[in-house]
Amino acid sequence: MSTTQLTERVADWNQQLQVEEGSRLVKNIALTGLASRNGYEYTSEALSAAVPLYNGKPVFLDHAQAGQRPTSRSTRDLVGSIINPRFEDGRLRGDIRVVDTSSGRTFLALVEAETPGVGMSHVVLAERSTDGRKVHRIEEVISVDVVVNPATTSTFQESSISPVDEQSSQVEHDEVGTIQHLQSELTRITTERDQLRQQLQSLHGEQRARELDRLLQEAGLPEIALDSDFRERLAQASLPARQALIQERQQLVRRLTALAPRSHPRSSVVTGTDKAQLISAIKHRR
Repeated sequence: MSTTQLTERVADWNQQLQVEEGSRLVKNIALTGLASRNGYEYTSEALSAAVPLYNGKPVFLDHAQAGQRPTSRSTRDLVGSIINPRFEDGRLRGDIRVVDTSSGRTFLALVEAETPGVGMSHVVLAERSTDGRKVHRIEEVISVDVVVNPATTSTFQESSISPVDEQSSQVEHDEVGTIQHLQSELTRITTERDQLRQQLQSLHGEQRARELDRLLQEAGLPEIALDSDFRERLAQASLPARQALIQERQQLVRRLTALAPRSHPRSSVVTGTDKAQLISAIKHRR
């Protein structure tokens, strides 16, 4: 046997419905029965054992929105809570004590107006047989909700949802879930793409920096010739333009070196005067 999440829509939940307006109590609501409209059956033992799970369970207006946990619903959606749950005549029944909230007042107005297409639905975690035909145990009641099925014209006082309507509603629900899942996946993929693009740009920048260092090392230019402006021009230039700039700077250094006084012919040390002349020449060559 496997545990699955089941969503039930009760077709005749309100045939014995009674409203006590003074106490804001809606009585004799059928929460579920032995036969599911989704093609499986609940055992009597399963419904009887599940009675305590419904006691005090909150009732909300509409199902939880996509991505919202059913157990973390807003109080704005609260209709009331289930009291006096019981199993009788093959049905799990209960009363709803309606609270004085916007959703509670809406629920009572829908009942009084006999609004078409309104019904009860619940979401449970249940243990089914291997073939999926029987529910042997309800493990948890996730939510009990007042919902609207636009495909039917039945009212609170004559609820009658055909299997075709139920299947159509389920298909629409599945399609919405699929679209929302795809939208979520698209957002995730777009985020990952942008992150990869940033990483790639960073890698390209590091590669260009390493290539620049290699070219400068091979060029053998003195550090004094590698001012910040020259490095910035190299970083922004293409490879051929880089090579041309380096060659131009090499030629400039050679000319300045040839013009420099040779009072120390065997020394490789560049004097302060030489440095000043080289810096001045470089600035004028920009």
